[in-house]
Amino acid sequence: MRTFPEKFIERVKEMLPAKEVDAFLERSTEPLPKTVRLRPGCNIPKDWILKSVAEMPEAFFIDREDRTKALGKTREHFSGEMYIATLSSLLTAKILAPEPGEKVLDVCAAPGSKTTFLADLMNHEGVLVANELSASRSKKLAANLDRLGCTNTVITQIDGTYMDTFFDQEFDKILLDAPCSSEGAGRKQSDFFEKFWSERKIYEAAKIQKKLIVSAFKMLRPEGEMIYSTCTTAPEENESVVQHLIDAFGESVEILPIDLGSVPHGNGLNKFYEQKFDTRIAKHVRRLWPHLYNEKWDSESFFMCKIRKKGGISRQPATKARIAAGLKGLGKNQAAEIFSRISKKYDIPKDVWKKYALLDHGGELFLGTKDVTLFATRNAHRRAGMHIEDKYGNPTNTFAMKFGGLANNNIVQLSKAEADKFLEGTDIQLQEPLATKEGSAVLVREGKRCLGWGKSMQKGYRLKNRLDRGQLS
Repeated sequence: MRTFPEKFIERVKEMLPAKEVDAFLERSTEPLPKTVRLRPGCNIPKDWILKSVAEMPEAFFIDREDRTKALGKTREHFSGEMYIATLSSLLTAKILAPEPGEKVLDVCAAPGSKTTFLADLMNHEGVLVANELSASRSKKLAANLDRLGCTNTVITQIDGTYMDTFFDQEFDKILLDAPCSSEGAGRKQSDFFEKFWSERKIYEAAKIQKKLIVSAFKMLRPEGEMIYSTCTTAPEENESVVQHLIDAFGESVEILPIDLGSVPHGNGLNKFYEQKFDTRIAKHVRRLWPHLYNEKWDSESFFMCKIRKKGGISRQPATKARIAAGLKGLGKNQAAEIFSRISKKYDIPKDVWKKYALLDHGGELFLGTKDVTLFATRNAHRRAGMHIEDKYGNPTNTFAMKFGGLANNNIVQLSKAEADKFLEGTDIQLQEPLATKEGSAVLVREGKRCLGWGKSMQKGYRLKNRLDRGQLS
């Protein structure tokens, strides 16, 4: 067993029955099993060994006979057919249970495991606001939303502690998976407790979390629901934060029960040292502990609380931030003309576009829902919808990967060997010329899986690679 700070052990003894302490410490640094979420239509390779997990038919423990290529470098990952994610993060999205057509907010969204799952659960309808303050993490979030073809999302880059100053009581559902002291990281980095754990980090995180949960609650519509979660055991970041919300808003805060079914778990704490918590917290919140596991569940330390807002609250009206210049939602007739052009060019069925709307941002086209268009034209944001065409009329790789499998025209089929080279960023010399004009855009496929787009060059004998640098394997 690894060594732990004495103060950490003392805290654990305050939280767990004495007979469970050693088991918890032993499991706290055991490596997590690899888990993935598979999306409908995923072509599962023959050497993948999948085992179902509790309560989530979309998620699996995964092992592979051939591990020469990292899981994140596989075709299935590249094309967005699967997402590598921890079970606990997926569980929060499942418990929030957003409905198609709702207005949903993910306050701390990067890198996107929860956001992309929320989008799928919403059937890519309504609007899902994915917020991330960090510019670098926001970029990673955008890449994952693109990879999975999310069309009902809007990315914002706002400090969540005062996000409520820009939004009224308007969201049906909110997910706040708050930044924390990350004790769950011990199962990803075995020396975490020896090198990085400290009570100071717990206290610093708790200050921010209390601001975050108050801000999120203010943005929730009356009778709306939210999930507050962390990947730490520290009560200061868990029960104490929920208690802070109750103290601030009283009877407007309803703590809802969470049914985890067959997922092994513990309940909340009644007290921690001298601090006592509301009885509803101890009864209804859920704690996942690494030593509570079985063949269908194995996760890090995790905390979850489901909250309903009972009626509206008194608060300052939001002040909407300035919208970026050059953004406009296209009217029905304008959008229909563009959809008709795209369908004709690639021979894609026209009824594919029925549920979509278009945004024009400086000549660049973005595909989204009507709710996304409405939200984007009223609120400041970093990006809305899915980028499908640049100002020169070229398709994007995101468009190609989402809709290229439906195309019957202006496509090029590659062999596996050619596809391998294409995914490395190489131009492809073709044996037979493409039946397109010089410089024309073509969608690049391996079987029915579209890998991106390229340009027909050298009288159709060369396929110029147009994959984004960040996509290259």
